[in-house]
Amino acid sequence: MGQLPEDWSQWNPMVLDFNNERLNNYAEECGQNVVEKARAPPKPTDMRKTEAGKANAEYPYLVLRKKVSLVTKCAVLNFFGQSHVRSIDMQPRSDIFRVFFNDLGSLEAAYSQLDAFPQLMKLHRSRFGAEGKPQSMVSPVNALADPVKVPAIAPTARGVIDLSSRTIHVSPSENVHPEFLVVPIVDATSYKGGSLLAIRDAEKRFLNVKFEYNLERHGAYKLEKEYKDKSSTKPAIQQQRCGRKLYIESHADDVQVAEDDSEELDMSGYEKCAVCSGYTSTVCKICDMPFCDAFCWSIVSEQHDKKCGTAQKVDINDEHFEKCIPKTGLPPKRTLVKITAFEQSNVVYVRPADTLSDVAYYRVLAEVWKHGQTVAKLDQLPVCGQIVIYKFEGHAVRAMVLNVDNPRDICVVSIDYGSVEYTDPANLYQCSSYVSDLPRYATPVKLRGVPRRAITPSLREVMYGMQGDSITFELRYHKSEYDADSHMQRAALIYLEHNRSINSLLKQVITPIEPGMHEPGVNEDFLPHLPAPAGKNVDLIITDNSFLKYGIIYCTPAKLAVEITKMQRAFQDYGENIAKSETYATAKGQLCMAKYMGKWNRGVLMELVGDGYPSILFLDYGNIVPIHVTDIRAYPPQFTHPVLTTEYVLLGLPENLSDAQVQRLETRLALGAIVTCDEIVKNENNNYSLRFEDLPKF
Repeated sequence: MGQLPEDWSQWNPMVLDFNNERLNNYAEECGQNVVEKARAPPKPTDMRKTEAGKANAEYPYLVLRKKVSLVTKCAVLNFFGQSHVRSIDMQPRSDIFRVFFNDLGSLEAAYSQLDAFPQLMKLHRSRFGAEGKPQSMVSPVNALADPVKVPAIAPTARGVIDLSSRTIHVSPSENVHPEFLVVPIVDATSYKGGSLLAIRDAEKRFLNVKFEYNLERHGAYKLEKEYKDKSSTKPAIQQQRCGRKLYIESHADDVQVAEDDSEELDMSGYEKCAVCSGYTSTVCKICDMPFCDAFCWSIVSEQHDKKCGTAQKVDINDEHFEKCIPKTGLPPKRTLVKITAFEQSNVVYVRPADTLSDVAYYRVLAEVWKHGQTVAKLDQLPVCGQIVIYKFEGHAVRAMVLNVDNPRDICVVSIDYGSVEYTDPANLYQCSSYVSDLPRYATPVKLRGVPRRAITPSLREVMYGMQGDSITFELRYHKSEYDADSHMQRAALIYLEHNRSINSLLKQVITPIEPGMHEPGVNEDFLPHLPAPAGKNVDLIITDNSFLKYGIIYCTPAKLAVEITKMQRAFQDYGENIAKSETYATAKGQLCMAKYMGKWNRGVLMELVGDGYPSILFLDYGNIVPIHVTDIRAYPPQFTHPVLTTEYVLLGLPENLSDAQVQRLETRLALGAIVTCDEIVKNENNNYSLRFEDLPKF
């Protein structure tokens, strides 16, 4: 250090700073006023971060780093528990985030959770500062030793299944899900040897007919509701019946056919129509010839023009009728049609909606109903292809017999509507050749672009809403689109009032959409449940027997088991072609789609233990299996198929079963077997039990 000067009179302390260029600060200036450069205002996002930081400043927090890229706020909240976490600060495209906790106890619980399951995230540490000293990014209360470094795992990596940490038992055996085959209504043998069905159905249209309303038939849905029409004083019942909507009078049993009172009508000014002999007040002003409507006038108009005013009567024969009766078969393209019934999700019956065809169609229905009041019942079992009169609840329609394999349950198709039904042979009556040869206006078409799927509650609502006498559609098709395999024309139906295709509407209702990762899941209560009714001597099919050791078995009603197989078409299409996420694990108790033995099924997530294999309960079968997260997908809300499988407790079994007893029970109650239980018991908590009288012997 140099000597200090003795004379300080000339020393100026500002000179050093003035000559030091490093200390020069420049500012903008205008004239004589020097204006200090203003700072840029903070962004709204920065202001929110500052406010959030002040609000959470007093709470302990952890700075964590993701090991798996699919960790979301919802996953972190479920990982640490909603009762412990105050808030989460997670930025997009960043693997580092902060979790604020309510108190130190919640913080300690978080440390325990991280130590037990280190596969998803870890504590983050970094080094920064002017001298390169390590500083923790966590608050002082959170300062802990660096955790043991665990190598990050890939989301698709499959580790060892942790069975010891699970509190819910999984199925001890890997049972194959039973498959219930759909027996065709009509097969090729029904058309052999010049059978009546081969004559009536030369194109073999009914070879591909399906019955899709088994759930309706066995009480899964409410089918009737009261309907009030302003034009009628008596209320009617609107009924949804096997794909078609109809109306039933409230007192159908009291309806009687009125006796002929022609003399009274003639005296009151009514005349018999020259064509159909019905009573009418419409007459020609010149010759007083009576006629009913445009249909009758079209038949008689040519003769009337020649004989009007000559006192000659018109002569009507069958040739005149045949000229004016509308042609049957597929209506011309771009004409208006009405829907008579839905056979399948993509097969619909239509009829022409023009005035002449409308009148002819209802004339046929009236003739069939009138004929049905006097016919006799069948004196023997009908054969396939036979035309009969089918009576139900005051209605009488023409029907063709399709299947008689079960003599007590005959399958018929209403040829004037297209609906397929099963009925008791006592409801079938003889049909004359005159009535059976009347025109048939209902024609099936295949909806272009609409997939064939099982009928869900939402799809039913849409299908029945499209039917009505006042609802018409424009039929569009091209002859080159004819489907030779199903013997139907592919077509589109356009609702002109809204200028919308019902094909696209049905496809939208049918096609599931994969929910986003941020969307909340749905619980099991979202789906309707259809158990077997309590009673005695009920036929059931066993869908899973892996929990017989605990006295529990899963069954479905024998009549409805085939519906489980029908659902699979939609499930496989969703899992293989629609769902795109690579991994998924929802919250406990929520629905999901899970892949088991190569097939996608509905499931409920029962338990998460952090090993990447959540425990999944398969709703339609009953087994519980650890499924890897790469074989799980989000549950689409479009899948509203009812749950048909029920958990039953077996009554009369000893409390502790030996392995030998369990093995004998598995033989007695084999997987996929049809069993007749002696009684189904339902308690106050809606839990079900089964009683087999021979089980105590095991």
